[in-house]
Formats: sequence, C-alpha cells, structure tokens
Amino acid sequence: MTKKRVLSVVLALAMLGMTACGNAEKSEAVDNTLQSGAAESVSEGDDGEVVTLTYWAPINAAASKYVTSYSENTAYQEVMERLGIKIEFIHPAVGQEQEEFNLLFLGDKLPDIIAYADHYVGGEFQGMRDGVFQDITELAPEYAPDYYKILQNDEEFYRESTDNDGHLVSFNAYKPVGDPPYRRWVLNQALLDELDCEIPRTIDQFEEMFDKMQAKGITPYLLDRSGYEVQLMGMYDLYFNKDIHFYKWEDTVKFAPVEDKFLDYLTLLNNWYSKGYISKDFSSIQETEANTMFDTGQLGTQLFAIVSTYNRCQAQGIDIVAAPYPRLYEGQELHWDDYNNWPRTYFPGETAVISKDCRNVEAAMKLLNYGYTQEGADLYNWGVEGINWDWQGDKRVYNDTMLNNPKFGTEEASYIYKMLFAPKWAYPDVESHANLLKSEGALKSRMQWADDEGIDSSMQLPPYQLGEDEQQRLAEIMTPICTYIDEMVLKFITGAEPLSNFENFRSTIMSMGIEEALELEQNGYDNYISKTVK
Repeated sequence: MTKKRVLSVVLALAMLGMTACGNAEKSEAVDNTLQSGAAESVSEGDDGEVVTLTYWAPINAAASKYVTSYSENTAYQEVMERLGIKIEFIHPAVGQEQEEFNLLFLGDKLPDIIAYADHYVGGEFQGMRDGVFQDITELAPEYAPDYYKILQNDEEFYRESTDNDGHLVSFNAYKPVGDPPYRRWVLNQALLDELDCEIPRTIDQFEEMFDKMQAKGITPYLLDRSGYEVQLMGMYDLYFNKDIHFYKWEDTVKFAPVEDKFLDYLTLLNNWYSKGYISKDFSSIQETEANTMFDTGQLGTQLFAIVSTYNRCQAQGIDIVAAPYPRLYEGQELHWDDYNNWPRTYFPGETAVISKDCRNVEAAMKLLNYGYTQEGADLYNWGVEGINWDWQGDKRVYNDTMLNNPKFGTEEASYIYKMLFAPKWAYPDVESHANLLKSEGALKSRMQWADDEGIDSSMQLPPYQLGEDEQQRLAEIMTPICTYIDEMVLKFITGAEPLSNFENFRSTIMSMGIEEALELEQNGYDNYISKTVK
C-alpha cells in the first residue's frame, strides 16, 4: 500500500456487502437482522447454564481510576446481554502488563480468551506453534463469518493476519479507513505574527524562522532525545527510529544508517545543533518540561501530537497552528509517512486469541466475531445509544455522558463506555473519537494538512513476522548494532564525533553483520507479499 487509505467507512462497508447506518430507521433494521442471528445463540452451554468466558485483557490506565473491570463498561454489558454470554475479565496491574502476560503461561490453566497476544515471545503465531493458542483457520468460516468475510475481501488484512502457510490464530483490529496523521510541527500563531513569518514548508523557511526566534532569545527546536526524527529523515528518503529499523525502496529492504543520505541527515542536525537551533539539553529534557517550555515561550516549536497540544494550549489562551511535513524544496514528493498505513492496528488489547484451555470455542469465536458485524462495530466504536450518543437527523452525536461528564473527562469516558482498543472493525478517529469531536478547533487542527497529496507511505514495510529462528538471529545481530548507532548518532549531532568519521561508522555496522540482517528481512518481506488469500 503506497497511498494512505482514504475510503469512507460507507464505501468500505459496501465493498464487503455490508450496509452503513444512515439513519435511526436503517440502524434499527440492521440491528434487528443481526441481533436475531446473534440470539440463536450461545446463551446456554450443553448443561443449560449461561456460557461464561474468562477474558484476559489490559485495562486502560485512565479508566482504571474509575472502574475496576471492563465488566463495568456499558458497551461490554450490552454485548453480554445481546449475545447471552457472561464475560469474566482478568486484568493485569497497570504498568505490569507484559510481566503478568508472561506469567500466564507458567500456570496450570489459561483464560479462555487472551488479548495482548501479539506480545507473546515470537508473536501470536509462535504461540500457536507452541500449542498455547488455538489455530482457528478451519473454524473461522462457520463460527466467525463476519471476521472471515473481511479477511477474504481485504488481501492486505489477510496477509497481516495469517502466517506464511495461511494459518489464522487471532482476531485483530481492522481499520480499513486510515486516520489523518496526528503528529505535526506545532507553532504559536502569535509568535509567528510577531516574527512576521508564514507557516514554514521548506527547510530554508524553517531556518529563516529559527534565526528570528534566536534573535529574541528563544530556543527554536527540541530534537527527540534519541536523535532520530522521521520527519527530517524522510526528506532524504530514509526511515529509522528506536522501534523500526528497516524500510524499503521499491521492493528492496534498506537500512538507513548505512545509506549515503544518512550523512546528509546527520549533517543537517549537526549544523542545527552548532547554530543553537536545537536545545543543547535535548537528550535529557522530558516531555512535561518540553510542554512547559513551549507554553511559556522558551521553546519556539514543538513536534508533538497536534490535538493534545491544541487542547492544552487552548486552555491557556494560546492559539497554535500546525506546519505540513517539512521538505527540502517546494513540491518535493515524500514517501515515508508512517501513520495508519495498514488495515491492522496494534494498540494494546487489539489482538485476541482463544487459548488451548478454552471451555467453549464456539462461544468465544462468536463473541469475538461480534465486533466485525455492523451492529457490533457501531456499539464498540460509539457506545450505547441513549447512554453515550443520540441521533440528530441521520447523524450520531455524542451526549453529555461523553462530552461533559461531571466525574471524568471525555478521554476517560471513551474507555469506560466504549471499546476504544479491542478486536473490532475500527472507525476513523475523526469520525467517532469523542475527545476529538468535542472541539471543532481540535478537529480542524488535525485536518489542517490531511489533504497533502505530495506524500505516500511507499517506504514503509508491512508488519510481517519472521520465524522463531529468524527472529532470534535478527535480535542477535541488531541489538549490538542499534546500541552502537544510538551512541554514535548523538555524538555526530553534537560534534563529539566528527562527521568525517562517517565512513568508519558505516564500515563498523557492515562488519557487525547488517547484510545478514537485511537478507533475513528481505526474505520476510518477499514471503509476505507473495502470500495470497486462500
């Protein structure tokens, strides 16, 4: 996928033979149809008792201040009532999700359903190979027909959700319509006016603005503490950060630090650092301190989440604007965009599997499948009609329970009343995220540069998984390489290491085995793109 996904939800639903709700009457008709199917149901087990499923899933930190379990979440309560399935949630302590997830597999019995499954060592498919997660390939057509239909109709999602042999093990969040990018270069409009500057678009315009900021005693820019900034790297057709180490050019996997243009990136930042455009303390300043510096005028720009910055500054009477992605020259085509490029999303809790110890696999699959029905997707994304939202003509509108709750904020309400992160058909945040829709100004700031046609995501590698042996070998190679690069990049930027030593830097990386790592990644990519829907 090279262009950002810009289909409307209505079109996406129509492609899969589903009907989007246009008004309350249509919604009721769809609800009645789907609910009649759901109610056939799994409400009773073989012994005549209501089916109960245990469900291990992280709980959102903000929500955990107000509820102790998602069994108190009104959307989950509605699901249980509609499907006749009782869910007993098991939540790890906030901040200890990975540790408690790992401990699950040391016990005698696993919960029926386990979210966070992509955090299994080696990934969810390794869990299937280890025999702790069930292979649902043959079961999905009958017991999860809506999820299966999506997999059959969206080849990219199928590739992401299956291994190289076509095995299916997990229910994954599906977002066919991408959100507009959320992270932008943020500027204080009053300061721009004072400096007589337009919103910068090119590096020359940024540097002209930086000079004027410096003349007023303002530090222009705070580089990320790692020294990696993809928005600047992307101008040189490179991509590298602390989490993603490889990218592609056409169909060839690349590693940015050994490319010639990586020296151009380092040269730019070294120049900015030496001129004082970059704070001398960039590698030690924390996020909260950076926010304060920007809000009080000590820092001229901030590269951060646009909506949260807008809301924070709005509360203080600060009018902010966002800049488009920076370019070396006007009209430059960019290929690095890294936000919502693939239909599968990976927020915590969005990948769920059925464990080997599940007591009722059919019920578990029907429960998980529900998030991919029209009725279920509406519930998960919007919450319960009348409790969280109401119809205004043919449009859903959040009510005060979500927007002006006296007990907690709108962001917390999204986790208490809805299923913000769960296996489901996920709607774009600009369509259904309450905290974004609460403020017309915040939504406008998010959409300001959403129509930039001069950028695509063609450099981004899809999220394929390597085999267990390949993953282990890749880690053996990359751990020391990345440690070395982390140290050297900061030295190059600050001048502690002269840029004239770049060739030695590159040669050292080559000697540490990067070519073998590239071969492993290339094989993984080739296997991924050659996979077709079965």
